[in-house]
Amino acid sequence: MGRYFRILIALFLLAAIYHQIGGFEGPGTDLSPSDSAAYADSPARKTLVEAGEPPTQGSETAVPGNWSDQNSATLGTRTDDDAPALSVASAADSSNSPSAIELQIGRNESFYVALSNHGLPHETIMQLVAACKPHTNLKRVKRGDRFQLQYDPSGEFMGLSFEIDAAHYLTVTRGDGAMLASLNSYPVERVVRGVHGVIETNLFDALLTQEADPLLADEIASILGWNIDFFRDLRVGDEFSVLYEKFVYDGRTVREGHVLSCRFTNQNKLHEAYLFESPLGLPSYYDGDGNSLERQFLRAPLKYSRISSGFTRRRLHPVTKTVQPHYGVDYVAPSGTPVLATADGVVINREKNRASGNFVGLRHGQGYESYYLHLSRFPKDAQVGDRVKQGDVIGYVGSTGWATASHLDYRIKKDGRWTNPRTLDLPPAEPIQEASRVGFERQRDQMLALLDEIMGVDNFVLDSSRPEHDQLQSYFAED
Repeated sequence: MGRYFRILIALFLLAAIYHQIGGFEGPGTDLSPSDSAAYADSPARKTLVEAGEPPTQGSETAVPGNWSDQNSATLGTRTDDDAPALSVASAADSSNSPSAIELQIGRNESFYVALSNHGLPHETIMQLVAACKPHTNLKRVKRGDRFQLQYDPSGEFMGLSFEIDAAHYLTVTRGDGAMLASLNSYPVERVVRGVHGVIETNLFDALLTQEADPLLADEIASILGWNIDFFRDLRVGDEFSVLYEKFVYDGRTVREGHVLSCRFTNQNKLHEAYLFESPLGLPSYYDGDGNSLERQFLRAPLKYSRISSGFTRRRLHPVTKTVQPHYGVDYVAPSGTPVLATADGVVINREKNRASGNFVGLRHGQGYESYYLHLSRFPKDAQVGDRVKQGDVIGYVGSTGWATASHLDYRIKKDGRWTNPRTLDLPPAEPIQEASRVGFERQRDQMLALLDEIMGVDNFVLDSSRPEHDQLQSYFAED
């Protein structure tokens, strides 16, 4: 009995020491031992907000906010992740201009603890979390995340800003009794690059050899994938030239743009692709003659595990227990699986009814319509009247309406009649319209000249000071 008692005492002492050095703190702990004792018995302790995780930071610099053009002394910047937070008293200076502190989340530190260590009260922190919730979850910050705290000359907290992703940052300012969040974009520069390469192993390696983004391999394969099998058809000596755009801020690429044109010689056969506006007003790819390189419909609108029910005129309905037609294909997939538009189109339905649950309807060219039933929810965009591109997310798998399990009921109409999506003869998308042909051919010829130029230049970049280049700068530039 004495031995067990001694072991118990030893474990108790070890636990006490571990607690003393902070071993029991972390994202799962409400308050650190250093937090104000005023919270110890208050209801606030039960509703503390734990650490949050904005998307991966793309810059190590302080994030600009509404105060980027003001006096923003970065008092309290921490170079050591484990260093204690600076007291809020240092935020104010003797000048009449606001000042800022850069806060960096330390090891095992939550958003709540980090801000409370800077003297922010519980109510203010909760308001910040609520204001940011539509954009990011501050309950999931991680070590190293940075926030810029803004104070007025008297030391009163006025708001904060932080980076959401490589292209966006969020500012939160004190409003009339609440915190107001604003999503902002960095000023980006559009750069058009060109690259020429020869296949020695695969397209991915060939792009790396030319110091181009290897992710272009997926884009090229998607564009020319109906004509070239990039897993089986490539041969040593195949050549390619690609003109593409990217968007740059402060020397770093914040997002990729479109492939503008591509020329690929595979087994001595030339394949061309040119980006041009489709009849629906969406960017699409065409060959040199103006024929679409895309099929009008994808084979399936999602990644699925199996088909539980097919297209039939007579089926025993699992809910109503009556025999009735089933005009779609049921794809079994986990709830929340993204559902993709199988073709370019316009959203004509986005609603809920008793049988179909949440469903979306799209109208396409050549008399086609597609429908997506039993969705769990809709995305924020893709509203009725919006144009969507093939592959855009228009919903998420669910089991709403008359459904016994999570699945997607996918249906297609042709000229007002239901047709089997599984046996549909996939037509190509519409070619260039005659009214647009002159503009397409003019742009194609300009692209061809650039593709020829790319072949003899390393690290080709479109130069707006050259007249023949300047004409292309406006193509597909974002508003």
